Parts: sequence; C-alpha cells; structure tokens
Amino acid sequence: APLVQSGGDGVLVEQIGTPLTHAQFLNRHRGNYGLAIPAGSSDFTFPSVDTPLPGYYRCGDSTTSGIGVPAVASSGAQCANALMTVWEQLKLNDKIRM
Repeated sequence: APLVQSGGDGVLVEQIGTPLTHAQFLNRHRGNYGLAIPAGSSDFTFPSVDTPLPGYYRCGDSTTSGIGVPAVASSGAQCANALMTVWEQLKLNDKIRM
C-alpha cells in the first residue's frame, strides 16, 4: 500500500497557514509575501537591483515578481547580470566546475 494516499483519508497532519502564521514564523511584515503592488496601478515598475550605495545590490523575494525560492533565485540572477555578462558567468561556472 502507498505511504501517502490521495484524498482526505490519507491526510495525517493538516496545518493552516494564514498571514498571522507567516508573520510569526517567517518574520514577514504583516504576513505579506512579495512586492506590495497597488491594485489598479498600471505605472508600477519593479525596483532595480541597484541601490544608492555603490557595490550594494538589492535582491530577495520582495524585490521581484513571485514568492519564496523562485523569486529569490530570480533576483540573484538579476544581480549577477548587473555585475557581469552571462558569458562571463558561464566562464566562472566552468572554473568552479558547476
């Protein structure tokens, strides 16, 4: 028999996550994820990876579209692209055998 069955009969533990849960356990301001985009705003643009401080860049799931790991990975790639070309990145990947 499978260890996890489909449907409600196979559920052993069920936990509900709410904005309050996210605020408490994930340290998210008011339980929010991602960017605060005003509803109906057509002129909104995502923030640049650049900052007013030379050599410092902005990344994380609150700086790009999406939530969690995919957004963080995407913003990290955007920062890498701000520092060097994709071809330079690929050469470095070869150097470290990635």
